[in-house]
Amino acid sequence: MNTNSPAASTTAIDVRNLTVSYGPVPALLDISVQIPEGKLIGIIGPNGSGKSTLIKSMLGFVRPDVGAVEVFGQEIASVKGRIAYVPQRGTVDWDFPVTVREVAAMGRYGKRRWWQDLTKEDYRLAGEALEKVRMSDFANRQIGQLSGGQQQRVFMARALAQNADILLLDEPFAGVDAATESAILDVLEDTKAAGKTVVVVHHDLATAAEYFDLLLLLKQRLFGFGAPAQVLDPKLLAEVYEGNMKVFAELNDVVAKDADSSGANE
Repeated sequence: MNTNSPAASTTAIDVRNLTVSYGPVPALLDISVQIPEGKLIGIIGPNGSGKSTLIKSMLGFVRPDVGAVEVFGQEIASVKGRIAYVPQRGTVDWDFPVTVREVAAMGRYGKRRWWQDLTKEDYRLAGEALEKVRMSDFANRQIGQLSGGQQQRVFMARALAQNADILLLDEPFAGVDAATESAILDVLEDTKAAGKTVVVVHHDLATAAEYFDLLLLLKQRLFGFGAPAQVLDPKLLAEVYEGNMKVFAELNDVVAKDADSSGANE
């Protein structure tokens, strides 16, 4: 089991001895990991492995039994404005009567006092976020009239409008079309290029090595954290997925190529 964090000059998220339970059922057991700043990181693992719980712990949405999470060396409550979140699409009420433009602008409310209205600058930033996810043409459309992929992009825009230092996404690629997948990838790369930290819950092992700088392999416990070639080790995956994982014919080739590339750059 490899739980060593990659070396980094700055730690964005520091998870220390985190244990979380839902009633008598443990979701996370003694997780310790340091998420470096400015990287694109994928959280992988089988269904029910605690991936979403780890994201929610980083947001302060769930209270740990043991352990703590710090963001840029501070308690989560002190830095909530520096973290943006894109939830799973299935957790959102899509019948709510709100337009695409209004959803994107919601990302700016955290920058204002509760009695203040949004400014022209806020709406300008929300508009820029919609452009980034290629949804400007749908700005006046009711959110429930969009396809699933389009809805996902709008919630990406809401997160981008916050201009946060950390972006956390829970299964953003699940059930989306090719256009949305391409748009999301572009946004993630642009966000990282801007020096932000991006953490993504991801289910597809076949694309994990291609999409992410680092991978975090989880099944209640932390089984690995590092470069894709290191974490996507067939023996390690067999241990975590217990032989029930879908076998991707190209997985070994992807890992081998990544390893060769890493070695060539050393």
